[in-house]
Amino acid sequence: MSNYRQKRRRGATTVALILVIAFFVILPLGLLGFEFARYTLLCAQLRSVTDAATLAGTAALASSPPGYTYTQLHDLAMDVAIQTFEQNSVLTTSFNKSNVQIDRNAGSPLGAPAVNKVNLNFTLLDSSGKPVPNGSKDAVTMRLQAIYSDKPVFSSSLLNIGLIETATAVSDGGLPQLDLFLCFDVSGSMDDQTPISLVNRYWNPATSTVEYKLVSSGKSIYDTFLPTYTGTGLNAVPPQNLSYGAYGAPSNSKPFIFSESSYPAGNALKGLRGNQFTYPAGSIPGLPAATVYPPGALINEQGWPPGNFDPTNTINAKGNGVDANAYANGFTDLIVPVPSIGAYDFSKFETCVEAARGNMESDAICLQSQGGTKINPKLPPRQPGYYAAYWAQVEKTLDPMAAARLAAGNFFYTMNISSNAHFGLSAFSDQAGTSATSYWPTTTASCDPAWLHGGSNNYPVPLVNLDKSKSNFDDVNDALNGKGPILPLRPTGKTNIADSLQSALTELTDTAKYRPRAKRAIILFTDGVPNEPGGSSAAAESAAFAKASLANTKGIPIYTIGLSQNATIKPKEDAFLGDNKGGSGKGIAFISGNNAIYVSVTKSADLNKAFQTIARSLVVLQ
Repeated sequence: MSNYRQKRRRGATTVALILVIAFFVILPLGLLGFEFARYTLLCAQLRSVTDAATLAGTAALASSPPGYTYTQLHDLAMDVAIQTFEQNSVLTTSFNKSNVQIDRNAGSPLGAPAVNKVNLNFTLLDSSGKPVPNGSKDAVTMRLQAIYSDKPVFSSSLLNIGLIETATAVSDGGLPQLDLFLCFDVSGSMDDQTPISLVNRYWNPATSTVEYKLVSSGKSIYDTFLPTYTGTGLNAVPPQNLSYGAYGAPSNSKPFIFSESSYPAGNALKGLRGNQFTYPAGSIPGLPAATVYPPGALINEQGWPPGNFDPTNTINAKGNGVDANAYANGFTDLIVPVPSIGAYDFSKFETCVEAARGNMESDAICLQSQGGTKINPKLPPRQPGYYAAYWAQVEKTLDPMAAARLAAGNFFYTMNISSNAHFGLSAFSDQAGTSATSYWPTTTASCDPAWLHGGSNNYPVPLVNLDKSKSNFDDVNDALNGKGPILPLRPTGKTNIADSLQSALTELTDTAKYRPRAKRAIILFTDGVPNEPGGSSAAAESAAFAKASLANTKGIPIYTIGLSQNATIKPKEDAFLGDNKGGSGKGIAFISGNNAIYVSVTKSADLNKAFQTIARSLVVLQ
């Protein structure tokens, strides 16, 4: 009997021990395991919601709505991320405006929130991972940190795990990496659609003043001279190369004789452009006494009257032996009709002529340029700044150059906000640029090589190298539009596409310059077809095709944009630049492969749309 009682006591003790272990060990471990599993699920769900919100915000950033500023785009990206977050939930908590608190990259991150609430901290980062403020053009990553607090299901003195548990998730929405190189045509035809007037400026002894005869007006450069389909190197802005207009077929179907051109031989207009005459000391009011008036402050010919002005005999119509009426199609000035701006009145072509020469800066200078007796009454009142105002207006009027610069700048902007892009730029004419400060090596005369009194300058043909460490966004825009003493891109010379493509390929295959994780692409913009190197279209096209084949082997697509504003050149452009879609030929885009496309436009007003089409294609490619 005693053995039976002992067994019962041992059994009771075992049961008691099991109950104690179950209650004080197994149950807490089970509850702890439950809470751990629940917390793990909470963290996973919070991470998923944070990732979804960041992805949605980055996608909104990459969509690049037109016309938005960087600040507006960053705000939009955060708004979309917040909306996406608020449409989701974790565990049993649904998010909404009432339980979500937000720090929009203000630099004061929020800490742990109250139970069943979440704090969202946004941070914008540049390519090096450094925080940048809203609106920064260097922002390439949007970081979202979510901090959520919840209450454990089982929390007591038995399971001492606290009253609040906090989960944190961090997600980076990085824009796609792109290394892009723009090959930009600055050949002489890049302003051939600019409306111009040709003017013969001469001294009229009958009226004792300078007169102006319109030789041609109301047509573009192309329609005025009717050059070959590849266009003309004669320009609306310096370097104007006005002699190019004097040559007949095959250069121009309708030549006009520039007064200083060497063609035709024995040009009877030579010297009509200007006359550095001798005048008696003090004979022109407002100017210091001198025997020969000095060169102008803006350009040498500032203040010069026409070459047929004779200060010793003002009724002599052939001063310096120049006959102002020698040719009906002879001209001294090519000007661009531009709109008036502010106090500067350009409503008369006569004003444009004198403003372009710097003669509208003061009464004294203008009087000097008019022979020192009286000023043509058609000219408006003089004031400082006319020269700069005129040429600034001309820069905006250049067709297609002005539209092309603007479209390229918008392309850089779009790609900068919709991707983590690094940029390079190769401007090309006879040759591609070789450095950021390279310029056209043979053309420095502003008016014409035969007329050095019009001044000179260095006309840029820059190369902006790809840089692994920075985007070059400011550098490429400065190269397009000029900065300080550096002029905006202007047209001159022929079209050497192969040389520019080689520059781009050299940069995009240099491991010290391109990023290994970045997609690489070339964008080629031209308004024509190549005629260099080799001196013929066939040789030039063959050289360019060889570069496209090389790009294909390197996995680098060449996206092409062709502007053909005269019908003659469009079939040739389609065949040369085409992607073999929509009737275009097997050209540069097709040969380079790798999903490259060709966009053809016939109006400069459509260039922005063409560049944006390329931009969308590049982002989708990612």
